[in-house]
Amino acid sequence: MKVSDLYPFVPTWAQDALCSLYGYRLIRRRYGNGYDDLARTVLARGRLEPDELRRLRDERLRRTVQRAAEKVPYYRRLFRDLRLDPRDIRAFGDLARLPILTKPQVQENLAEFCSDDRERLQTTTTHTSGTTGTGLVFPMTLEAEQEQWAVWWRYRQRFGIYHSTWYAHFYGRSVVPLSQMRPPFWRVNYPGRQILFSGYHMSDRYLGYYVEELNRRRPPWIQGYPSLLSLLAGYMQSSGNRLAYRPDIVTVGAESLLPHQKRSIEEAFGTTCRQHYSTTEAVANISECPEGRLHVDEDFSAVEFVPDEQGTVRIIGTGFANDAFVLIRYQVGDNVVLPRVQPVCPCGNPGRVVESIDGRIEDYVVTRDGRRLGRLDHILKDMVNVRECQIVQTEVGQVEFRVVRGPRFGRTDREALLEEARKRLGDDTRIDITYAETLERSNTGKLRFVVSRVAGNAVKMDAT
Repeated sequence: MKVSDLYPFVPTWAQDALCSLYGYRLIRRRYGNGYDDLARTVLARGRLEPDELRRLRDERLRRTVQRAAEKVPYYRRLFRDLRLDPRDIRAFGDLARLPILTKPQVQENLAEFCSDDRERLQTTTTHTSGTTGTGLVFPMTLEAEQEQWAVWWRYRQRFGIYHSTWYAHFYGRSVVPLSQMRPPFWRVNYPGRQILFSGYHMSDRYLGYYVEELNRRRPPWIQGYPSLLSLLAGYMQSSGNRLAYRPDIVTVGAESLLPHQKRSIEEAFGTTCRQHYSTTEAVANISECPEGRLHVDEDFSAVEFVPDEQGTVRIIGTGFANDAFVLIRYQVGDNVVLPRVQPVCPCGNPGRVVESIDGRIEDYVVTRDGRRLGRLDHILKDMVNVRECQIVQTEVGQVEFRVVRGPRFGRTDREALLEEARKRLGDDTRIDITYAETLERSNTGKLRFVVSRVAGNAVKMDAT
């Protein structure tokens, strides 16, 4: 039996211990041998002059393309079919000579993107779902994972956040059993300095306990999904049950931060809310600076902004770090709005500026007992045979999973989907699974993962 199967049935202190054990293992992996030197290098790269940064980006790009052409089956074939010498891709602008890569292409040919020498590399298995509910499971080198985390900590250090900083964490992990009806609705990862608040118990009935625990522990840093933190912020504003202290900062990620969410979070928490954008595939990273501008981390990957026929600007990324699984010109599935003129930011970061990111926007699912659940993509983490998925709710306590099946989708996939959904939605939620050839998209071509037709639970797109 897996530890995860036992977890819901052991007492709270044991769940804290298991969270801490898991956190300790993550720390050893992410910040183990070689991390300190790598972190210093990444920090120094953040101080490069614009010309130096462009030279570094082009140098890393050339290495990535050359390695892909030699070691990765998909790119060996691609360069041969295009009759293109990989040495002709010398600079950022040369990437346009290669085709854009979509997630379904990768999903259907997963092994073709793995390097021939991955067996001799130190790797871990990485899982992603993304905005469309399309799962990928792929190898990532430990060095690539460490570099990704070093880039994220570089962003955090700009705001005085360090590895020793305690923080409240509002994300989608099921750290508290759904059946639990009394506090604590949080668990503690002591090595990681995390207070892990459940994202699955956030109803007005329980949110007062969340505020009490924040006031008791007073974490200086609060981090989470915008949808969850705006729920807590809305509760504090409407109930008058406020924090008795002022956190140093709130940071958000994994979803688009909408303007009204930012206003609500900053007003309720009494501090600045900053955002960060990244991809599990390690092909794009965009960080907000202290001046409030979103900068591309040019040293980490080659990020292109490519307009489509509808006039939206897509994020296309080429990762530099992961030698085990190479993605060149990968279409992430998110869009950006660019400024008319690139500003020179007083913060000194030479990375290109993005005005806003139109990415992971979801409605809430409402359970029978009044909980509002956002960011449910963890359900699809290992569903590699699901081409696309959309959760639709028309009545409280009832949801429909609309699934576009991959060619290998079968009964076991359906059962696994139901099992993962029940873990997060509970046994009293009716879950229907239906199949479709295609799913309805917005006028910008994006697929909304969660669509609510229950009054008051859709994400407001243009609130003032």
